[in-house]
Amino acid sequence: MGLTFIHARVATALVIFAAIAGVWGIVDYYRQRAVGPNYWGVIVVGNLAALAQGGIGLIIMLQGQTLERSWVHILYGIVLVLWIPLIQFFNRNREGRYETLMCGLVSLFEAGIALRAMTTAR
Repeated sequence: MGLTFIHARVATALVIFAAIAGVWGIVDYYRQRAVGPNYWGVIVVGNLAALAQGGIGLIIMLQGQTLERSWVHILYGIVLVLWIPLIQFFNRNREGRYETLMCGLVSLFEAGIALRAMTTAR
């Protein structure tokens, strides 16, 4: 089991965590709930997966493996690592259910970016 295999599995986990966080946020918005600690936990785990993904990708790159469009793949990776800062940026003056909506929308955006990053790797 090589690093490329692990990189691919972490990418899959990242998509799943981001999608779960996105759906959770949208559902909680309609239930008129504020962001709670359990929800933040899912977002943080997803962001940690993005950081791990970036670290593994960096190691793979330092070993000399390159992609045809590696700069695009790296750009998507940088956006993925900005998951929590993006949430903080969009929620700077929001509270309650609108904060939950922004968390959900940014998480769905992150799921899409992670899927797109996976397609540039092929």
